[in-house]
Amino acid sequence: MHREPPLGFPKTQIEWQRHQQSQGFNCAFQGVAMMSFKAPCPAVTPALLALLWLSAVPASASAAADSAPNIVFILADDLGWNDVSWHNDQVVSPNMQQLVDTGVQLEQSYVQPLCTPSRSAFLTGLYPFRLGRQGRPLGSQTPTGLSLNHTLLPERLSRLGYSTHMIGKWHLGFCNWAYTPTERGFDTQYGFMLGYENHFKHTRQNGYDFRDQREPDFTASGTYSTHLFGDRAVRIIEEHQDSDQPFFLYLALQNVHKPLEVPDEYLAHYPEDLDEDRRLLLGMVTALDEAVGRVVQALKDTGRYDNTVIVFSSDNGGVGMDGESNRPLRGNKGSMWEGGTRAAGFVHSPLLQETPRVHSGLLHITDWYNTLLALAGESFLPDNDGFNQWDSLVDPSVESPRTTFIYNLDAEQEEITLGAIRLRNHKFVMGEENLVQENEIGPWLFNLEDDPNEAVNLLEFEPELATALELMLLEEIPNVVPRDEPANDPAGDPSNWDGVWTPGWCGVP
Repeated sequence: MHREPPLGFPKTQIEWQRHQQSQGFNCAFQGVAMMSFKAPCPAVTPALLALLWLSAVPASASAAADSAPNIVFILADDLGWNDVSWHNDQVVSPNMQQLVDTGVQLEQSYVQPLCTPSRSAFLTGLYPFRLGRQGRPLGSQTPTGLSLNHTLLPERLSRLGYSTHMIGKWHLGFCNWAYTPTERGFDTQYGFMLGYENHFKHTRQNGYDFRDQREPDFTASGTYSTHLFGDRAVRIIEEHQDSDQPFFLYLALQNVHKPLEVPDEYLAHYPEDLDEDRRLLLGMVTALDEAVGRVVQALKDTGRYDNTVIVFSSDNGGVGMDGESNRPLRGNKGSMWEGGTRAAGFVHSPLLQETPRVHSGLLHITDWYNTLLALAGESFLPDNDGFNQWDSLVDPSVESPRTTFIYNLDAEQEEITLGAIRLRNHKFVMGEENLVQENEIGPWLFNLEDDPNEAVNLLEFEPELATALELMLLEEIPNVVPRDEPANDPAGDPSNWDGVWTPGWCGVP
């Protein structure tokens, strides 16, 4: 979103020195605690600062396809880096493997550390800290939702002539109907509102949570959610067989989020002596893979496949089951380490060139907003945190327009800012919990090209770069919207709504 340095930002060496003096620049900036070095803070050259700011300039829209393609965006839940067959040959996922083997494997695709923040970023094109969604996921009785001040992706696609469909997990607020999918641009909704529930009974605590449009669908009870979502996705595709209207299908699958549940037939692919939880999770991956395969087959059977773009991504890293889900990456879901934010993903379409290939350019979940709009034919892309990545995805000769992104930023910690930023191969982290030494919260600097598992802290070796990255991160502090986390409201308890998790118990701003 930044095309030039902020007002008052030093542009020359003299201005920079004056800036240091005026700010009392002993590693402090505008009252926000910065990193502590054993030696005095080194000066950051204007050339380096200029490089950092120029790295954040968004790309413009590119020409759309001759006829608007269908878009299928599949978001898996809590799927780790090591939970897919293209990173781990123990995993049985032949349908997704076929899509990877004939598509574009995304090896530098990043998401947020948690589910609500990732879904917010995807549908708005904005970093969650601009929305108040940088903290914990929305709870079942939290009286708020994704800000109504922003136009969501399906609303924009509807204006371009798309039919829009949401299947699966919403988790962006439901206390008021205004926060729900069919009020945010989706023509249809089929699935559940909360962050997790029983995969067969579709219950959480004392309430039922499964809807077809606005009405509870009790016929779903007893059927595995991934089977239901696959059935509905196939049905929607079949309904478009004889239509010229393009469609956007957002398939937000429940797998592999806890509780770990899967029909026994999928466990047969894995040895009985495997850790029980690990075996259940991998069975859930195989069930997920079957649903993906059914979607692809439906596209082919209806003649829609050749003009469809399929995107697959996890919403965050795995939960860290004995370190297996994200191996060999450091960290798990909920952290800014690579294991919590580097997503397994791919793009598949006959519209892509020179496949199969691996795409190693940086991509962030905010990018899909502008990328999919450009693909759909939008000429004027919004000024947000995303980049239009389509040219770099379709053509291997085009580099990713993204060179930097913010993993997360939260300025409400009592003693230190929590945040992380990436610039090309370097990553700067502050305020995150160390997984090795307790009570250590950084800062850290890593070169992820040489050290993708974040084992070697380069802070003392490249202090100037670390200071510059921290300054770039902290320049965003004034743009941080306070966490939107009101206290739970018992009015949302299902006992007040005939045993169903139901909207209608909170107002809107």
